[in-house]
Amino acid sequence: MHLPKHLGLTLLALAACGAAHAQSTVTLYGLVDLNMTRTTAGSKAGGTSQIDMNDGTVNGLNGSRWGIRVSEDLGSGLKAGVVLEGGLLADTGTAGQGGRSFGRQAFLSLNSATVGELRLGRQYVLSDSVMGASNPFGNALTLNPGTGVTNMGKALPMWLNVPRADNVIQYQSPSFGGAQLAAQVAPEESGTMDRFHGVKLSYAGGPVAVAASYEWNKSRTTGDDTNKSLTVGANYNFGAFKLLAGLQRNRDLALNSGNGAAAGVSNLTVTTATTFAATRTDDYTVGVEVPVGNFLLGTNYTSVKFQSATGTSATLGKFAVGARYGLSKNTFLYTSASQATGDLKDYISQNRVIQAGLRTAF
Repeated sequence: MHLPKHLGLTLLALAACGAAHAQSTVTLYGLVDLNMTRTTAGSKAGGTSQIDMNDGTVNGLNGSRWGIRVSEDLGSGLKAGVVLEGGLLADTGTAGQGGRSFGRQAFLSLNSATVGELRLGRQYVLSDSVMGASNPFGNALTLNPGTGVTNMGKALPMWLNVPRADNVIQYQSPSFGGAQLAAQVAPEESGTMDRFHGVKLSYAGGPVAVAASYEWNKSRTTGDDTNKSLTVGANYNFGAFKLLAGLQRNRDLALNSGNGAAAGVSNLTVTTATTFAATRTDDYTVGVEVPVGNFLLGTNYTSVKFQSATGTSATLGKFAVGARYGLSKNTFLYTSASQATGDLKDYISQNRVIQAGLRTAF
């Protein structure tokens, strides 16, 4: 059969493209998570209740998203990869992370089983996975230690946990008997972001998992080290149940870092009967996770102590319980509730939170 010249050339080009990408795999994936939440404010903060539909980014199992994952086998144990993941606020149908196209993750990687992995781009900070080892469901539902509160109309962090950073160069070593080392650095960008650094050491073997990270900014204006954050998380799986615990110590807290674990912190003013600016926090969490058939049950207590440079302090605690039911390996029903404790409990909008939701992935 005789083909027109232009059609023949087109088919040859497509064949060449197919041959060039024969060793590549491309995966399109997504997740949608929505919940209904009833929030009751403390008596000093209005004492009223409201009911909202939220995307999973608020009290859910996972934030809604869609993404593209690419892997290419380069031979000799070396692989190239790409992850482009965009956040989706399913309650409104808008883009998450301030409207970014790929606000959850956008990075390029080279991975060698013997040398380790190098990643370049927007990705998770190291403390996020460390914190995830410290609490039931892994930084989810109202049990999440990193969920902030609204203190007399102003956002206030509990644990320092802005999950992602821009412009990150990350190296992660291979596993040596279950032990791994990782390091991150993000350069100062055009005077709008502090330089960000992080290191992490982890071990996972048998029933034990433990990890620690240390992260900090170097101020673009003063050159001082700020937002110095030590995070430790651990758990032990007894089979019938899992014990989890963690701590975080933050020092020299500062606003306007522009990048890193403190990038989203817009307020450090703590208001009770008195008002002060927090420059440090000492935090801990302890919990238990219990599998029962298709259910996963969990409970924990998280505490934060805010302190000023002159020693003025205030505490905030959160007792929480939650449950997840697996309808399949990808679809879950969930519910949780939390009750605030400590000096700030009457001064925050999230004194009591009750919620239930549905999550599915594909």
